[in-house]
Amino acid sequence: MNTYKVLSHPTKEVQAVKTGFAWLAIPFVTFLPFLPLWFLFRGLWKIFIAYILTILILASIDYEIYGELGFFNFSNANDLQIIIVIIEIVILLLPAFKGNEWTSANLISKGYKVSFSVQASSKKEALELAQNKKIDYDMIY
Repeated sequence: MNTYKVLSHPTKEVQAVKTGFAWLAIPFVTFLPFLPLWFLFRGLWKIFIAYILTILILASIDYEIYGELGFFNFSNANDLQIIIVIIEIVILLLPAFKGNEWTSANLISKGYKVSFSVQASSKKEALELAQNKKIDYDMIY
């Protein structure tokens, strides 16, 4: 079971966003390491552009260090090369740790408000539970 934030909007449909780790936000999980489509499906255009620019900058640094066909060799690497690789790994994993937060923040910036959280096994189930909870809440008040 996962926890989902349920966000509602006065004129748009209810949204559910999982809290915690976003597996599909890792570029290697989607098998498209140079095109993280996850951002685009979530409407995170600004973060997508910043992420692509960051990857291009890091790729150009790698090209300068290792050349056209070069690769990172841990046993021959100096301290700067090790630091750059660690930074690259952190940047590649950052969307997995922060992606769902970014999605919630994006929806909130579009006028959504966090209504409540639910425990569910999928986003579909979370939306169904949210609908039932809203009906129960409306019946009480």
